[in-house]
Amino acid sequence: MMYKNLLKGLVSGLVLSTALSANASQILFAHVNTGNYVADGNGLAAMLSAAGHDVTTRFLNDAVYDDYSSFDQIFVYDLSVGTDNSAIQNANYANIGDWYNNLTEQNLILDGRMISSYASWTNANGMSPEDAWMQNYAHQLDLRGGGLVLGTDHNVFASGINSINNAIGVSDFYGSYGSYPSSQAVVDVNSPLYLDSLDTCRSDSSSGCINDNSSTGFVATGLQANGQMLTPVAYHGSNLDAWNYAAVSSTMGSLTFGTCGGADQPPCSVPAPGSLALFGLGIAALGFAKRKRA
Repeated sequence: MMYKNLLKGLVSGLVLSTALSANASQILFAHVNTGNYVADGNGLAAMLSAAGHDVTTRFLNDAVYDDYSSFDQIFVYDLSVGTDNSAIQNANYANIGDWYNNLTEQNLILDGRMISSYASWTNANGMSPEDAWMQNYAHQLDLRGGGLVLGTDHNVFASGINSINNAIGVSDFYGSYGSYPSSQAVVDVNSPLYLDSLDTCRSDSSSGCINDNSSTGFVATGLQANGQMLTPVAYHGSNLDAWNYAAVSSTMGSLTFGTCGGADQPPCSVPAPGSLALFGLGIAALGFAKRKRA
């Protein structure tokens, strides 16, 4: 009996270990450069490690890397003030762009206030920790086969990371918005990045907000040069403002969320005519199969 229980315990442990490893991704967390906010970036990387992912941290100004294909997900963090376009950095930006452009599943998240998810910023503003917010980025990308997260802050910081935006055909991070607490960002409840555990918004207690403690940068939304539709995930103001004042946007399998189809909003995407035709053929085939069995 003792050996039977021991074997049962070993099998259970193996199953649990397999389940955890199946959800673990190889993630690169890449700092554009050194600077005052490296510790904050490392704190964000630690959140991903705590969720069971294998995280490699590096600086894109150190050396030119050509191993990007070994990663499932890449998080690029640009909180470096000034111009970050050395020959080494530009080569890495180009290599990351090539990696993304060759992905089968081109899932993308743009975060114009990434540093605001780190504990020192949420704590200072009386908000809940946002470990789960960052971890959900990795989780949602993992569900969809991987992808890219680009994170920065307002326009003083974005010169380096915008080189990657250009390489993958999406518009730049830009601008500088407001001051806390007005700069809390409302999260679209229809987005897969939404979490039930979010703090309520100070401006509207019926909505969930993420911390956006200071002067965020805005992110690209709408149809991009690469053909992707970037949908607002978190934004300032009302739902009608989402497409112009987005703090976070994403594209995941061409999903659209709740911020479309209303007055002054872009239309929600619909299946292409070919997709509708295939759907109709599928329904017809099911009906034929049922009649044949009858």
